[in-house]
Amino acid sequence: MKSKVIISTFSVLLLAGCETMQTPQQKREAQARQQAAMRQAEERAYRVQGQVETVEMENARLIQEIQSLRSQVNGMNGQISALNAKMNALDARQKKEMANLIREVESLLKKSVASRPRSSGSSSANRGPGREHVVESGHTLSAIAQAYGTNVSAIKKANNLKSDSIYVGQKLFIPE
Repeated sequence: MKSKVIISTFSVLLLAGCETMQTPQQKREAQARQQAAMRQAEERAYRVQGQVETVEMENARLIQEIQSLRSQVNGMNGQISALNAKMNALDARQKKEMANLIREVESLLKKSVASRPRSSGSSSANRGPGREHVVESGHTLSAIAQAYGTNVSAIKKANNLKSDSIYVGQKLFIPE
C-alpha cells in the first residue's frame, strides 16, 4: 500500500510539471513541446482570423448586392405601376371609343331603316308584317334589333338562324 501512495504522489508531481524531478534534457523537451504547441495555436488563430475576415468581406459584398437588388426591384415596381396606370387609361379609352362606335352604328342603322320602304314581297307575306334588312360591315344582330325596335330572338326566329352569326350582304327579315 505504501508503494502505491508513493507511485501516485510521483505521478501527480510529474503531471504537475515538478521541475525537481525532470532532467535538464526533459525540461528542454517540455519547453520545446510547449513552444511548438504555442506556435500551432498561434497558426490556428491566424487561420481562423483570416477565415473570419474572408467571411466578413463576403458578408459585406452580399449586403451591397442585396441593397442593389432592392433598388432595382423598387425601380421595377415603379415601372410596373406606371405601366398599369397606362393600361388602365388605355382600357378606359378603348371602352369609350367602343361605346361611341356602337352608338354610331346604331344611328346609321336607324337612318337606314327609316329610309327603306316596307317589304311587300311574297317572302314577307309568309312571315307577316316587317321589313327587309341587308347586313353591312359592323352590323350585329343586337344592333339591328335595337335599330328596328325588336329583339334578337325574334330576328333569329323569323330568319331560321341557329346562331348569332351574320355576314355582310345577308338579307334579313325584320318582323314588326
